[in-house]
Amino acid sequence: MIRAGIIGWGENGKKIANALHFQLKGTEVIGVATENPKGRDYAMNKMGLKHVFSNYSGLLELHQIDMICVCTEGNMHLNHVEKSLSSGSNIFIDHPLASNVEDCRKLEKIIDSYPSYKSTVAFPRRFDHRLEPVQKDIEEGRLGNILRIDCHTYESIPQRQSADEVPKVRKGIFMDLMLQDIDMVRWLTGEEYESVYVTGNAHKYPSLKRQNDADTAIAIAKMSGSILVNFISSRVTHRGSGYELKVVGTNGEVNISQLDKADKLVDTVDGKPFYLSSGAKENDYLRLLKDYVAAIKKGNKIKYKIEDATEATRVAVAMTKSFLLGQEVSLKS
Repeated sequence: MIRAGIIGWGENGKKIANALHFQLKGTEVIGVATENPKGRDYAMNKMGLKHVFSNYSGLLELHQIDMICVCTEGNMHLNHVEKSLSSGSNIFIDHPLASNVEDCRKLEKIIDSYPSYKSTVAFPRRFDHRLEPVQKDIEEGRLGNILRIDCHTYESIPQRQSADEVPKVRKGIFMDLMLQDIDMVRWLTGEEYESVYVTGNAHKYPSLKRQNDADTAIAIAKMSGSILVNFISSRVTHRGSGYELKVVGTNGEVNISQLDKADKLVDTVDGKPFYLSSGAKENDYLRLLKDYVAAIKKGNKIKYKIEDATEATRVAVAMTKSFLLGQEVSLKS
């Protein structure tokens, strides 16, 4: 039995807690530490946990813990990850690795200094069943040379909040909504980012503009192999939260829509559309955690590199810079 502790609580923290405690065989959550009273209430009354803390130091003193899930804000990860590793736990970090590149580099070194523990960053999009056939199409050249990738991600703000009541949403639209798309494109194509240009606005939620943020943003990225990527992210949606992906090649294209009632995965080669079978439709966090727990139990090598998470943050930071300056930002080393 792999026993887990959770630091922090939010939408992703709850997904991770439920997957480990209720869905994944051979794992259980034995403690939660969060300043969020709703999180503590859920841990005690819904999960039946005895070890619930408002401060993470109490959680780290539970010596029976095998893995710590760090689900706090990115600017807190440096401290939480270092303390968790020094307490003797494997580390599962919810994205982003950190809110800036400097902290990401520091975390790389800290994690490298604990080679006996398994550490990873949660980018569940890589474990989305919809993307497996897309990656296969690209690798096998079925679509020909890839010309363009369109990534659209939407996340609605609760309707009970008025335009002037919307708080700063974590670390801005690029770190919140585009980060997984940024990582997904690198993973699918194997190419690196060369430059980004971003524009955006905050028409529905003007308070975000006062915080140097946007409710809708568009980014154009150039990849090292000449692929053009169009990112659109918005907190204004009339179809619900989710993402859409289009990969266009010289011989065909793939379209994914998570926003439809039934997930749609359509492949078009030589002008003929057909539906692809994408295998088991497990929750992406569940598939990710299953892979990570197997690495702990069996000593498998972690597939996801910490450096990949640093690169995703580097691109998101560059997008933020482009948005604020209104000009293209180079990412060439």
